[in-house]
Amino acid sequence: MNNTMTSLKTLLPNWALIQIEGPDSGAFLQNLLTNDVLKMDVNSSKLAGFCTPKGRLLASFWITRSESNFYNLWISKDIANEFIQKLKLFRLRSKVEINLVSESLYIVGEVNDKPLIALEDLSCELNPVSYQNTLYFRRLSLIKENDVGLDNSLWNLLEVLSGVPRITTATKDLFVPQMINFESVGGVDFKKGCYPGQEVVARSQYLGTIKRRLKLGVFESNRHDLMISPGMEVFMDSDQDQPCGVVVLSSYDSIQKKYYLQLELNNKALDSEVHFSKLDSQLSGSIIIQEPPYSLLIV
Repeated sequence: MNNTMTSLKTLLPNWALIQIEGPDSGAFLQNLLTNDVLKMDVNSSKLAGFCTPKGRLLASFWITRSESNFYNLWISKDIANEFIQKLKLFRLRSKVEINLVSESLYIVGEVNDKPLIALEDLSCELNPVSYQNTLYFRRLSLIKENDVGLDNSLWNLLEVLSGVPRITTATKDLFVPQMINFESVGGVDFKKGCYPGQEVVARSQYLGTIKRRLKLGVFESNRHDLMISPGMEVFMDSDQDQPCGVVVLSSYDSIQKKYYLQLELNNKALDSEVHFSKLDSQLSGSIIIQEPPYSLLIV
């Protein structure tokens, strides 16, 4: 990773694109997702999720609206097919088509320290992220020809530092949206109509019952190949048996020799040292806990 690089494009093999089209596509998604898709302008982007009836996120994704009845869901590849099958269960008589974009097309992540110029290709603008005193602009796009590299270290690092969570197979059905700050990064609209799990999500927000939140973590190591991945548990020194949190996303910074983490963490852990299993000497150090780069939403 070269921090002096002004622009970088990289393949994102862990991402997929689901396209939903048809005259009922807007109403169909509106009844299922945590965010209001009917208010989206063409070529705009928005974060959203899909919950179980108990309010747990089964999927999260960025949505773009490329035409009036055409929506694109940029999602973790490992949950894409399962999520498509879940959506089809709700289709009933709705006039919608739900398809995974062909693997002959490629999802690319673009990073630049200057505002990105608009593309003719299908794309999705993400929020800028500050790293090492530089503000990086980010974009997902779909291309027909594989003419970019596969060094996605900077992209992955910026995604972690953004504090915007992304659900994967290892973390699906674990979190109410507020447990990973999903409402605070624009993923929930509390004024829209009902969707699966809406009562649980709303009650958690208005009653203030959430005791777990997403934090950033820093773990120093000279090893770039440690198996620190989504779903991995972390512990407090005061309780070696009961996990106090879960890794949501992770990325290694080869320059600073640090792993940067998104952690879903019990608030009690903020007053204790947090670590991985001490049985593994390679993971025995403490994790430094930091705040994400935004304030929590107060409704």
